[in-house]
Amino acid sequence: MQWLIGFVRACAARMVEIEVVERAVALASLAFTALIPLGIVVGSLATTGDTNALVRSLVRRFKLTGEPRHLVEQVFSPPADVRSTVSVIGAVLLVVSALSFTRALQRVYERAFELPRLGVRGTPAGALWLLAVTVFVIAVAELRNDLVDAVGPVLSFVVALAFSLGIWWGTPWLLLSRRLPWHTLLPTALVTAAAATGVGAASIVYMPTAIGDAAGRYGEIGVAIALVSWLVVVGFAVVVCAAVGSVIVQRRGGGSQSQAED
Repeated sequence: MQWLIGFVRACAARMVEIEVVERAVALASLAFTALIPLGIVVGSLATTGDTNALVRSLVRRFKLTGEPRHLVEQVFSPPADVRSTVSVIGAVLLVVSALSFTRALQRVYERAFELPRLGVRGTPAGALWLLAVTVFVIAVAELRNDLVDAVGPVLSFVVALAFSLGIWWGTPWLLLSRRLPWHTLLPTALVTAAAATGVGAASIVYMPTAIGDAAGRYGEIGVAIALVSWLVVVGFAVVVCAAVGSVIVQRRGGGSQSQAED
């Protein structure tokens, strides 16, 4: 019992140190203003059918049907001629904007593991993470969805958890420029994957209703409000899990991570 109390206190202290609420809101706002526009463009360029890849992903993620699905398609589907209208300057601005999100997420893990801030030197790691996520969305996400649909509810949970573990194990490793070894990041990956899978399962129940209610009150902008609210929850889960994972490592004998090297 004393160990549990000490662990909870250590986690709470680490959350205060990394400013969990502020970081979660910052991640959510940057994801909406930076990653969503990039996802719309990339999804349009990668689209092989009539539906944008990002829209398909949102529809499948939240199991949207009927009016909520129509609203999401209406709000997030870009013009049909987006391929011809995206300029080089526009593409560069989108990537630069998306890199602001990677820097914010990078800073979460740096503060959680008490690592020196890389700043601009962390940009290559952020760019590599963006590339990896883009490849995952285009090449792997559909395969994951097909597997989840094919194996039934129990195994689909295992598949979703395995994919989530891979993502959240690789994310801090890349964004921290490989300054920490894989085994050090495993506890963070495990708790984040579990939390992300739980949030995903809850979203299937919550988001269709939230989108419909918000759209009924505020119109199409309500879809954006509902999505931002969901992103805040996701951001909160990521930041909390980063803090908890770092405390687990520290209490297992890892000590301060500020000098850790791969």
